[in-house]
Amino acid sequence: MPMEETTTKILFTSDSTQNQQTICDAILSVARRFKGELIWLQNAANAGITQALVDDLKKRAYRDLTISEKLGEFWSTTSKSANDSRVEMTFVFAAPKVPGFMGGGMAACVSKFKNPLIYFNPSTPWVEPRNVLMLLDSHSDSRQKFYRVSVLAKMFGAKVHVLSLSSDKDNETVRYLNAYSGQGFDYMIKKGIPTNELDPKEGVDMVSTVLEEVGKIQDCWVSSMNVTDGVGFMKSGPFQYYCAQLQVPLMACAVQEIVGSGGSGL
Repeated sequence: MPMEETTTKILFTSDSTQNQQTICDAILSVARRFKGELIWLQNAANAGITQALVDDLKKRAYRDLTISEKLGEFWSTTSKSANDSRVEMTFVFAAPKVPGFMGGGMAACVSKFKNPLIYFNPSTPWVEPRNVLMLLDSHSDSRQKFYRVSVLAKMFGAKVHVLSLSSDKDNETVRYLNAYSGQGFDYMIKKGIPTNELDPKEGVDMVSTVLEEVGKIQDCWVSSMNVTDGVGFMKSGPFQYYCAQLQVPLMACAVQEIVGSGGSGL
C-alpha cells in the first residue's frame, strides 16, 4: 500500500559508514511504497557509502536518490536539513547520543525535529513493520502521535497495538491512561487501520515493560514521544533507554509538533 501523497519527501542519513546493507534495504523498502523524493543527507562521516546507496537504489528499484551534502554537528545539521526541506519523516542510523553533565541526550536531539524521525541504533536491523507498538502515557501531549502513526501504518499496511503505561499509579494517572488508550484505538479504527488495544499498565518500569511487549510482537516498530515518557527525561527518562536498548526501529516524535488536523486529531 503506497504512502499517501501528502508525503512529498523522506530524508535518510547516518553518522558513519556502518550498516550499509541495513540502510540500502530501508531506502529500497520505502521507495517501493512512496513516489515522492528520497533524499540522502551526506556528511563527512557517511560519504564513503553514498555512491553505493545511489547505485543500489537505481539497480533494485529504478529510482533516483537525491544527494544533499551538509557539514556540521550531526544532530543539529540533520534536524535543520529535515526542517528546511520540510520532509515528512527522517530515517536516522546513528549511535545514541549519551546525555552530558547538563543533560541533553536523545530527547534533546529529537526535540529539534518538526516532524518524526525513525531511529535505528547500530544494533537495529531493517525489518518491514507488520506491527507498530504505539506508546502512550498519562499526558495529553502523547496523543500528538496518533496521526503520524496512522501514516506509518498505512504506508506499510501495519497493525497498530496501543499501549498506555506509566510508572505512576494514582487514580488520576489510571484515568488518563484508560482514556487516551481508548482514544488511540478509536482513532486508528476510524482510519481503517487494524488495531489492538492492550491493557493499560500503571505503576510499572516503563523500559522493561516496553522491551517485554516488543518481544511478544513480530516485525514490530515502536512509536514513542521523546519528552512525555517520564520526568527527568534529559538524563534518565525512559526515552533515552529506548534509543539505546530497543533493537527495533523507533519512531520518535517531538512534543511541540502540532500538524493541522494531525496531533490527536480529536
